[in-house]
Amino acid sequence: MKRIALLIASISLLPAVAMAQSKGTVEGIHHWVSESEVNALKVITDKLASKGYTWQDSAVGGLSGANAIQALRTRLAAGNPPATMQFLGYEGIDWAKEGELRSLNDLYAKNGWDKTLAPQLLAFVKNGDDFISLPINMHRQNWVWANKAVFDKAGITEPKSWDELIAEGDKLRKAGVIPLAIGDEPWQILEVFEAILVDVNGAEFYRKVVVDLDENALASDQMVATFDKLRKVRGLVDDGFTGRDWAVATGMVASGKAAMQVMGDWAKGEFLAKGMKPGQDFLCFPTPAATPNYKFVIDAFGLFKIDDPAVTAGQDAWAESIMDPDVQKNFNKIKGSIPARSDVPVDDFDDCAKRSFTDRKAAVESGMMLGGLTDGFAAQPQFAGVFSDVVSKFFVTDMSSKDAVQALVDGIDNAR
Repeated sequence: MKRIALLIASISLLPAVAMAQSKGTVEGIHHWVSESEVNALKVITDKLASKGYTWQDSAVGGLSGANAIQALRTRLAAGNPPATMQFLGYEGIDWAKEGELRSLNDLYAKNGWDKTLAPQLLAFVKNGDDFISLPINMHRQNWVWANKAVFDKAGITEPKSWDELIAEGDKLRKAGVIPLAIGDEPWQILEVFEAILVDVNGAEFYRKVVVDLDENALASDQMVATFDKLRKVRGLVDDGFTGRDWAVATGMVASGKAAMQVMGDWAKGEFLAKGMKPGQDFLCFPTPAATPNYKFVIDAFGLFKIDDPAVTAGQDAWAESIMDPDVQKNFNKIKGSIPARSDVPVDDFDDCAKRSFTDRKAAVESGMMLGGLTDGFAAQPQFAGVFSDVVSKFFVTDMSSKDAVQALVDGIDNAR
């Protein structure tokens, strides 16, 4: 009897999370595989566990989410969708149009989530009148990340133009470091190109080129000059960039092997995971623009139609976990981004995030919030793919700027 009594007592002391595991499992496909990404995801899954559900992780890394999308296609073809999936850009809308995603209108109406989102986000979380995904964050894409000790040793401060940034390369080489860390993945290269495109030419020109696909803008001398600038940036890169993952490039900056990286603020999560502090160990500043702009991407999760009430209940718990204000705060403090919800207090975020909050607010008011081309927030995938192919080929070969512009024009025409 004593043993039975002790067993009952021990069970009663188990945490509520462990006692509630019988509610079911929520399976999700995503492409968060770096250290900071995995740690950030745990914030959401811990909240899900507190609601009595177990997270079944189906991570598929690589190619900025393209591998995960291919895995999803295979699952859907087999009639076996996951409960949830991470989406970038128009991906969620495309699957909603195929009839694969649940409408989340009831959840949004019940919780008032739509009132907490910046207007620019709505285009990517709605399909027509239906809310179809749940944004966990907003990443600023156009950041420069720098090793402070390296900058201090070389006597460099935040550059005010791309010409100034490029000119600092000689100082950095003399200091014994690689000026710019990058890999040869097309999306990494496109991040740099689109930053130059908007910073040098302005937001209106950027919209004409990547949103409107205006042929005159695409074929203009301004585009030739943009590729010329990218060629000069190529001169800041070491010969060992082939096959380099973005997080490896971030590690080069963290260690002082390289001075800078142009990358979205998911890179900050890698610095923080190494115990580094902004302003003390690393620097963060927007890519140098004549007129400040804010290029954004968001990570959002859609919920697939599955005819099982238990799965639906788990999906609802997952949705509420993602949109929980404390989850959004704690997730983004690890991930490097800022909350998708605009009503989450910013007081205890780091200085990089506070700058991002301030710049986002100004950009919303000035109309300078721009969707990132790289991750599918500016052009439809078939057109974004043309930019990616041409820009990456230009970067890794001796293609001329005029030939690159012509290839871009031809590729866009073929994709229309």
